[in-house]
Amino acid sequence: MLEVIDVWKKYPPKTQALREVSFEAEEGSITAVFGENGSGKTTLLKVIASFLIPDRGKVLIDSVNIVEKPSFAVEKVSISTGYERSFYYRLSVEENLKFFGMLNDLLGKTLKRETERVMKELGLLECRKKRYMELSTGYKKRVDVARALMKKASIYIFDEPCSGVDLRTRLKIHEIMKRLKESGRIVIFASHDLEDLKIADRVIVLKKGEKVLEFSPKKEDLAAVLRGILEIQAFPGD
Repeated sequence: MLEVIDVWKKYPPKTQALREVSFEAEEGSITAVFGENGSGKTTLLKVIASFLIPDRGKVLIDSVNIVEKPSFAVEKVSISTGYERSFYYRLSVEENLKFFGMLNDLLGKTLKRETERVMKELGLLECRKKRYMELSTGYKKRVDVARALMKKASIYIFDEPCSGVDLRTRLKIHEIMKRLKESGRIVIFASHDLEDLKIADRVIVLKKGEKVLEFSPKKEDLAAVLRGILEIQAFPGD
């Protein structure tokens, strides 16, 4: 169980990135964090992953406050950051994945098996020997997701995993997230694309750091909700 309780985060000098954000996510669920650029999506994901410490509020994983015990988040959370610079450009896909696998204490036959597994799941076998710098945007996204899967975790976080990718890659990433859900994991992803919301159980809508809406695409009239989202985004904040 993940609980985000009244989280605030400010970047000096005056940027209020998050304002009193709260939500819950249960095991075996997918939560989408939706909003336009600058709405606070990435900041929220970094707080959940303990990359950032909130100014106020709590983040509980299985009732453990990771603000006070960030090492627990390191153990329980795996994150796909979307940062190309976090990879080694001159290393191959396979070499990059093995390197990050070793950082997660995978060695020998286990490292080889897990690397093969994630490359197969993400359709990376055909480009395993390609250097990271030679990959298209879509394949770089696949490698980023594959890296997150190299770690056994309870919570998987994906920051804009489908941004700038083709339909085939989008569907592949959606399939991976659904599979994680079916295995009992908590999946949280950020997106500004309405198409991605269809796979989510809950959607958290942020605007200028505030949660302005929370809904279930599977239980509510998605078309009506989307009209509401567009209206919220159309009007500037105070």
